[in-house]
Amino acid sequence: MPNNQHSWSEQQEAIFVWFATGIIVGIGIVQNLIVRARAGCAKTTSIIEGVKRSAAAHPLIKILICSFSKDITAELAEKIGNGSKDAAEHAYPNIDAKTLHAVGFACVRRFRDNIRIASGSTRADNLAKAACGTVAPDTIWKLVSKLCTKGREIAPHATQVGELSAIAIEFECEPEEAWHNCKVCGLKRTNIVHVEPGTEYSYHEFNGFDTQYVEAMALKAMEIAANVQSGDEIDFSDMLFLPVRNGWMTPIYDEVVVDEAQDMTNTQLELARGVCKPNGRICIVGDDRQAIYKFRGADSGALDRLKTELNAHELGLKMTYRCGTAIVAEAQTIVPDFQAASTNKTGVVEHIDMNALVGAAGPGDFILSRVNAPLVSIAMKLLRSGKRTRVAGRDIGSGLRSLVRKLKARSIPELLSKISAWEQRELVRLSAVAKTATNGRKEASKAKIEAIQDQAEMLISLTDGAKNVTEIEERIDALFTDDGLGAAGMITCSSVHRAKGKETSRVFVLADTLRNNNIEEQNIAYVAVTRAKDTLVYVYDDKE
Repeated sequence: MPNNQHSWSEQQEAIFVWFATGIIVGIGIVQNLIVRARAGCAKTTSIIEGVKRSAAAHPLIKILICSFSKDITAELAEKIGNGSKDAAEHAYPNIDAKTLHAVGFACVRRFRDNIRIASGSTRADNLAKAACGTVAPDTIWKLVSKLCTKGREIAPHATQVGELSAIAIEFECEPEEAWHNCKVCGLKRTNIVHVEPGTEYSYHEFNGFDTQYVEAMALKAMEIAANVQSGDEIDFSDMLFLPVRNGWMTPIYDEVVVDEAQDMTNTQLELARGVCKPNGRICIVGDDRQAIYKFRGADSGALDRLKTELNAHELGLKMTYRCGTAIVAEAQTIVPDFQAASTNKTGVVEHIDMNALVGAAGPGDFILSRVNAPLVSIAMKLLRSGKRTRVAGRDIGSGLRSLVRKLKARSIPELLSKISAWEQRELVRLSAVAKTATNGRKEASKAKIEAIQDQAEMLISLTDGAKNVTEIEERIDALFTDDGLGAAGMITCSSVHRAKGKETSRVFVLADTLRNNNIEEQNIAYVAVTRAKDTLVYVYDDKE
């Protein structure tokens, strides 16, 4: 990173000129700008400086700089000088640094009075129950609740069955096969009404508890959600959904700067654009080669699409101040326009076998993998060798613990048998879906197959040497955490996705887990490589 304000690069200076004057040298006046910013290129510092220059040059305009993350937004506000909650202490009172949820909530309150925030999943659960009525069992309306939440966040304009199908697969909102048939007699349910006195299924009408039913009810719940009234409760999903679905995006900003655009959903990007005045200007900042969250609904093609839609010009921040030159050279094999600053250290790129990893890894190191399964066995070996180790991802641990309890095994052999049966059952189901599905649903099915295999492999690794099932749960609780990522004294085992946005001096990358078959896979490798500042170590499976 530049040492002071007088050592800006030519790339940075070009961006600052646009912020202050709207001019791009050699082009002229340009209303909208795309900044394609590579890893470790002092993006945040550069954008903050640009926004400050814009505010100084145009003191009467209202500027929004926004991000999807509360932590990123807090960092932006602090660096601008607007970190205090007291507006009187703000260095730049005409600049708002907000999360997109905060932006959306402000839009909602302009159209509905006395809006309150619901706690937990209360809002989504109530919407699901209202859509399903008294027909659906708890298991089903809970899936409807989850899909309604994801639908509001990712596909706010969805109204037809089929538009949420890929989301249902990706976020595990599909009912198990048992719910496709009548729970009482086992027949394929076709509007069957059972009158079975003395059973919990008395008078239940089983008219389709499959994925299509869940999706139809989720769409109905979204429609109910859109009809919010003054005094109602809303949740965080509504803060994005309501302004976009109902057209409540009030254009009050003269300039809107969107940070980390490659990680945003279409909903978030639509909201950010919607609060900009028609004659205002927009700056979209992001790294298309760090777009690795497609499975989460992020718009990986956002930069190129928005460049066309906004008729924007592009400037680049391609010079990294993070990575050693040897590491930059490695990253250039994936992203050729990546550059090293002249002040960067040389850096080192090494190659080792897996059997050397436990001895080589030390405090503060990252061990990165494309998938989580190999990390579990590595972390357990590190712990046994006396090295403090954690696997990043508390929610991953929660999912594994829930699966163990769902399988209801009484011994390790029984658990292993049930894991195998569960994996096989899910793979058969999802393979059948992938075979007949098209577009997003097909891709989601394939991604889910890999996630199922990853979960199964993690659980199998966790059984190694365990005496009973309780010990498996204890291992999960001890191993998976979101605390101390990169903390001194701790080795962090992490998926590449979890490590995005982080950096450390030495990074071990499990090379055999990386792929090169499409752009997103190449992006994952690029993100992994660029987490290393000084030393990048490729780790290969042991060769016989």
